Amino acid sequence: MSFLFMPIIAGAISLAACLAIMPLIIKLAYHKGWVVYPRNDRWHKKPTALMGGIGIFIAFNMSFLVANAHFNWQVYLAFFLMFVVGLVDDIKDVKPVIKMLSQIICSFILIFNGITFGGGLLGWADIPLTFIWVIGITNAINLLDNMDGLAGGISGIVAAITGVLAILKGDTALAIMAFSISGAAMGFLYYNFKPAKIFMGDSGSLFLGFALAFLSISIQNKLGSSSAILVLLIPIGLMAIPIMDTTLVTIKRIAAGRRIDQGGKDHTSHRLVALGLSEKKAVLILYFISAVWGVLCILMFKTQVNNLFLCILLLTICSVVFSLILSKVKVYQESDQKLSYLKIKGKAMGKTLMFRLFLMHKKLLVGICTDILIIYSAFMVAAKAMNISTYNQEVVLATFICVKISIFYLTNIYYRIWRYMEILEIVAYFIIICIATLVLAIVLLIKGKTDIYTSYFYMIDFLLTFIGIVFSRLFYRSMSEIISRNRHVEKKVMIYGAGDSGYLLIKELLQNHKHELRPIGWIDDDISKHNMILYGYKIFGGKDQLLDICNKAKPDMILISTKAIDKKNEENIQALLTTQNISLGRFNISLDYNLA
Repeated sequence: MSFLFMPIIAGAISLAACLAIMPLIIKLAYHKGWVVYPRNDRWHKKPTALMGGIGIFIAFNMSFLVANAHFNWQVYLAFFLMFVVGLVDDIKDVKPVIKMLSQIICSFILIFNGITFGGGLLGWADIPLTFIWVIGITNAINLLDNMDGLAGGISGIVAAITGVLAILKGDTALAIMAFSISGAAMGFLYYNFKPAKIFMGDSGSLFLGFALAFLSISIQNKLGSSSAILVLLIPIGLMAIPIMDTTLVTIKRIAAGRRIDQGGKDHTSHRLVALGLSEKKAVLILYFISAVWGVLCILMFKTQVNNLFLCILLLTICSVVFSLILSKVKVYQESDQKLSYLKIKGKAMGKTLMFRLFLMHKKLLVGICTDILIIYSAFMVAAKAMNISTYNQEVVLATFICVKISIFYLTNIYYRIWRYMEILEIVAYFIIICIATLVLAIVLLIKGKTDIYTSYFYMIDFLLTFIGIVFSRLFYRSMSEIISRNRHVEKKVMIYGAGDSGYLLIKELLQNHKHELRPIGWIDDDISKHNMILYGYKIFGGKDQLLDICNKAKPDMILISTKAIDKKNEENIQALLTTQNISLGRFNISLDYNLA
């Protein structure tokens, strides 16, 4: 039981040491002036102590010494180098090129000691991928340190999951290191969770980033699996949140004409807060996603990947869609958005041709990639349901993907705007997928595959494809509406007139963010509509209850959308609202045309 006992003891020692050391570090930081003051591009609002990384590093070392774990001194030197570079950067800014060189050196140390990304299954690609992985993950954790408790909590979760994987594999030394890092991160989290008393600084984020990069590669090398899929999925799954955040921030900053290394409130956590969540809830949601991916990594290690494929696929699609939805949240100024538009049109940064092409066709690319995953999953599930072996059926699977994607493209399915999806769109999807299934049935009939792929197989495949594609579009639309309904705006609006014009008005307010108005409910004089729900909002009452409604809902503005309120009634309503300091407006629809 020592292989299980020692890692837990190491984690407990690291946790206790960090809890004991951190108050001293806080006092030292204020004494030495190691304090971070509020800035426009930072999230904190009061001066906060820095140098939490010192406590994390000391706690890690104390735990390692007590546990007496055997560890390669060259690898430890890389850990120490990353900590020192971060510490110097906290005290006196270090040039980005120096940071990059230090990360390259540390990556080389791992490669020199046979610790490479891919576990030896990727051949020559192991070495360049190791450099990319170590540098990428190290900087990803550095970027993730953007909100109280975020980087420390994610690091603690990832390290703990890695420790569990190491125990399952029987690698005590790696488990001790993983739990030592997890304990130190969790001890720091006690002082860093909102409201933070101390920040880790680069000394902590660079050290933890490199440590997690090392742990994910090491557990990859210890898998001993002949499956390259398993070897690749586990480290990527462990680092899902850092990878997702870094990718989102990088793409959006480039698109907005900002430097990648420029600080800002545009990270995943900031976008969640912009949706109306509190800082704590935003951080806890990211903890939860990281933990779910971590549990899936453990299941992948203990179970065949094929049996978990649908779970992996579903979680991957949800994570991608989650990122796409967050990318729509407005976090930049209007000037940045305008520059983004100019870049897409080729009027700025003309050399970035590939990136412009991606921005111009990102919906097409995302739609095709999503549908390929759905078609693949539908085929595999249908085959399993009908007890059809998928061995040596790659050509048939490729035919399903190519035929369906081609028909989807030719019928303009990828040029339908998901956020405006209605019932007619669903009917169109049904017809198009029917046509694709019929074409596939004819192709396989010609190929003589009717004895294997029966009509029941096509029915199951059709239903799964239809449900998957419609669900993906509706999910995207639903998330877009949730963002619109919960975005931070100053003025709350009630709409007077729960009819067709009011329906058009509420859609305009939700989809066109330039108005900076957020609907909160309806007012209508039709008693039969009272307390009913229209487009997700309650109809509170009519003119007779107007003052009570205003006292209860506290709107900043009422917009009249119905022509049933004439000028005289509008003046009466205005007189009532004047005492409540609520403004009144009217929504008009005009149509101008000339008959030939």
